[in-house]
Amino acid sequence: MTRLTSGYRTYRRAASGGLLIAAVFLAGCTRAELEHKADAYNQAIAESNNRQILLNAIRASQRAPMSFVGFGDVAATPNFSGSATGTFNFDPFGLTTYNVNPTLNVNGGFSSFTMNNLNYQAFAQNLQQPLKPALVQHFVDLRFPKELVRLIFVQEYTLSTRQYHSIESEARARCTIRRNERDRQICSLIDDDRASFDAAGCQDFPVTGNSVTRLNSGRDLCAMVPFQTLERWRRLLDIEIPFKARTAQGILYFLGELIAAQNYSAHPFIPKVLVETTDNARHAVPLFEVKRGAPGSAQAEIAVLYNGENFYIPRPAFGTIEEARSLQVLDLVSQAITAATAKDALPKSSTITLVPVR
Repeated sequence: MTRLTSGYRTYRRAASGGLLIAAVFLAGCTRAELEHKADAYNQAIAESNNRQILLNAIRASQRAPMSFVGFGDVAATPNFSGSATGTFNFDPFGLTTYNVNPTLNVNGGFSSFTMNNLNYQAFAQNLQQPLKPALVQHFVDLRFPKELVRLIFVQEYTLSTRQYHSIESEARARCTIRRNERDRQICSLIDDDRASFDAAGCQDFPVTGNSVTRLNSGRDLCAMVPFQTLERWRRLLDIEIPFKARTAQGILYFLGELIAAQNYSAHPFIPKVLVETTDNARHAVPLFEVKRGAPGSAQAEIAVLYNGENFYIPRPAFGTIEEARSLQVLDLVSQAITAATAKDALPKSSTITLVPVR
């Protein structure tokens, strides 16, 4: 009886230890699995969001209808089970052998997520509301390139004819003197734009009436240079000009114009934006670069397929003075759309599971 009791206690300790190890392993695996799945889901949503913005901009470049989906909640189901099994051999004097086999089954992670069709009235109305000026200032305060923020968010400048001529006259005088390196850099870019404007055969719009409006359009060089020139005059003189902000939908149309200018225009060009580098120098770099065709190995940062044709954003040359700002543009557009669409305006989904996750 003593041998049996002693053996049984030994078995109990072994079984308990096995289950304890299993429980610790189970807790660690479940947490690691959930963290891994959460990271994967975060990355997938970010990439899908970028592709959706690019895809709608491509649709806009071809004057095709846009389409939107919203990514809903994730169902997390960390299912698991654990047990300890054993085999025993007895003889007349007690337990002679035993074998403990703890087993563990874990199935953690996300089993499904939902998607919402956003092509309905309330969502469209939110996209058509002008962005608040405070949002523009917010990104300026975050030290985004100032001209980049204006090009993406400002639809047009409107000012009196008298004020326009005053700004033009003062800016031309500053560019004649070029009293410091900052003036020299900005004025040099204005000169380059003017040379490209003239070379393309563009004509200045006559300034008549009591007010002047400069529309921020990216459809071609002739349309874009007049706005950028006024923006750089404003930057040079460090003054404010009343502006009309774009809608979130208008930003996507603007990106469509930039894509069309690069890929469909009779005189293709890549619009550029003035940015400052760490040495306080100012350079013109590609604003939003999108190419057609199949990208080579490691060339594409974001790629989509539309109507059987490949489009992609080339991977920027990170850290160089030539770095294109395409990804920063996507960031601004994504946040503008998010800011324009309150959660209450989105479709409600509860238990509908649309896509299983393997």
